[in-house]
Amino acid sequence: MSWVEPRWLLVALVALGLLPAAWVLARWRRLQQARLGSGSLWLRWLGGVPATGGARLALWLLAAAAAAVAAAGPRWGQPEQAPVAGLDVVVAVDISDSMRCADVAPSRLDRAVAVLRQTMNRVPNANWGLAVGAGDARALVPLTGDGEALAARLSDPGLERWVTPGSNLALLLASAGSLLPGGGPGRVILLASDGEELDGDASAMADALRRGGIAIVPLVSGTAGGGPVPRPDGQGGVSYARDATGTLVRSRARFELMRRLGGEPNLAVDTSSSGAPRALAQALARSVRITARQAAPVHTEPFLLAAALFATGSFLLWPWRRAALLALLLPAPLGAAPPPVPTPSTWQRVVPGSASVLEHSAARAAARGAWEEARQAYAEASALRPRDDVLRLGLATAQAREGEPAGERTLAELANSPRLAFPAWYNLGTARLLRGDFAGAAEALRRAVAADPKRFDAWHNLELALLNVAREVGRSGPSSDRESRERLVEAAARAALQPLLVREPPSSGTSSGRDW
Repeated sequence: MSWVEPRWLLVALVALGLLPAAWVLARWRRLQQARLGSGSLWLRWLGGVPATGGARLALWLLAAAAAAVAAAGPRWGQPEQAPVAGLDVVVAVDISDSMRCADVAPSRLDRAVAVLRQTMNRVPNANWGLAVGAGDARALVPLTGDGEALAARLSDPGLERWVTPGSNLALLLASAGSLLPGGGPGRVILLASDGEELDGDASAMADALRRGGIAIVPLVSGTAGGGPVPRPDGQGGVSYARDATGTLVRSRARFELMRRLGGEPNLAVDTSSSGAPRALAQALARSVRITARQAAPVHTEPFLLAAALFATGSFLLWPWRRAALLALLLPAPLGAAPPPVPTPSTWQRVVPGSASVLEHSAARAAARGAWEEARQAYAEASALRPRDDVLRLGLATAQAREGEPAGERTLAELANSPRLAFPAWYNLGTARLLRGDFAGAAEALRRAVAADPKRFDAWHNLELALLNVAREVGRSGPSSDRESRERLVEAAARAALQPLLVREPPSSGTSSGRDW
């Protein structure tokens, strides 16, 4: 068993530790009642001995403990299977100017690439992807079993043409995460960098990725002493970066930050150490166990149910007037009728082609953002063609956009079909993104990218979701950190939020049978 937020267990321990105090308090009250009068006297005065409140207090404490355990996020059981077999590794290479420093020969970048190529030979049964980053980031190679193709891309001397100058490790991590499958163990980002960041908050982004079950293995290239930052002048010469006063700028490797990004002790590897490829291969093997533990399902429902039962029991132990009030209020939510399901009119059931007309109307309503109208039209069309998965996809998308759990469940069910896997996961993730459920959006969009790695719109939406998750994680930080995170999100604004994938149906019917 493992925990998502183990610090909540302290609250549970405090609540359980107060149980003996509740028993002592109840016993003290019973003694006080015995001193005031016997049981028969209390029966004559009040109709019985007054309650001490010990049972009620004990139930409140047990409810608090169960709620705290649920907040801690207990994990147990088998993790869900990954969509691809084996270890999935995305190599995230920092190609900022500081990686040209020659404090490790021949340069930080060249040394990191050499270690990466040797490591890939030691891990043959893995799928590899590639992302590069500096001021922004770009996913270059989707996951593939062809390690030679990725090694050749790593050796490309013009990688910097894909990105803008700067240093933003958070964007690099987000782009690398967008290449990984949506779930399962064995998902790893291998970050090759010197740890220098000028923008963004890489720590918050790494925390968000690890919460999603993705391990980060840092490969540190550079030395603590550092070196000057070379800058080619475009004419075959080289100059060195200087600050506003003309002093030579020295770039130093930030080992502490890189270790913090890994999140696990002894996971970071130094390129200048002897046996770096072997140590990196061992770190990747350890990361499989880390991601398997993170990918185990979270079981909070039993503890939340226990908390609700304990709280209800403690409330019922209050005097009979409050119990009577609760008994009167309970039938109100239980008797609430669900909203009526839209049904097609009589003429729509009679006239052929009505389902196609409703489908076109629903698609146009969704395109202009009238989701309630789209949901109504899709529901009526689905009633006419209940076996049409495309109509079910449209209806579920409109429902998910409005936050209805039934729509999300239907999209997850439709994603089991290979033909609809990408649109179902993409629609679900984008709907969650529009509603502000960034963690849920990232999970669904990872699955969309796994279903179709060539869809850049899904990558963009996933990057935006991860950036917002990172911003939410670090919202309580100091003002300077918050401003840095705001700049991070502004830098990601170029990844425009793509519209939901609700396309106009083709003019010719694609469903079999009579069109009603």
